[in-house]
Amino acid sequence: MRISGLLFGLLILASPSLGAGEWLAVQAPTVMLAPGHLVVQTVVEPDPANRAIQVTAESPDSYHSSEVQLDGNAAPRRNTFEFKDLPSGTYEIHAVLVGSNGQQRALVVRKLEVIAHAR
Repeated sequence: MRISGLLFGLLILASPSLGAGEWLAVQAPTVMLAPGHLVVQTVVEPDPANRAIQVTAESPDSYHSSEVQLDGNAAPRRNTFEFKDLPSGTYEIHAVLVGSNGQQRALVVRKLEVIAHAR
């Protein structure tokens, strides 16, 4: 039971505030078994300048990315990103909040370890 709690534990991170109303929180596992099914949930404070959230999961041998367009204050606060069949390895997950000028407004970076399943 302790191992499953470790393998599927979630970590919530928030980026430091870059200005009024600019923050991004991310829920993602830190460890999982291969082939991994990564689910990343983002929560963003509504702001007229918010235009997109980009999430990437990258290892030396694998790269996955997804982007959701945001409509400023009218955008949903929560978005879910899924990446299936991740091979074993160490991944860096980046969640980026993009503003109306195309610039990064907030960034959360997290490590993920996808470990081979022992048979």
